[in-house]
Amino acid sequence: MTGKQQRDAENFQTVKGAFSDAYLYYKKFHGRPLEPGMCEEMTNDFSAILKKYGSGTFCTRLMLAVFSQIEEETR
Repeated sequence: MTGKQQRDAENFQTVKGAFSDAYLYYKKFHGRPLEPGMCEEMTNDFSAILKKYGSGTFCTRLMLAVFSQIEEETR
């Protein structure tokens, strides 16, 4: 496997993992009423996912979109 192929495979795994984690995050908090401690739990989970993927641009943008969607749904 060439260096480019290796990087492509790693990028694929990162994107696949970030999508999966973002979906699980959405699923966990979607439709839940805001209750005490929920904001802290959301923030902690959000931070953990970003940390898992090295706070990369793709993951950050994806998670912000998911967080915004959840926020919009609670209005």
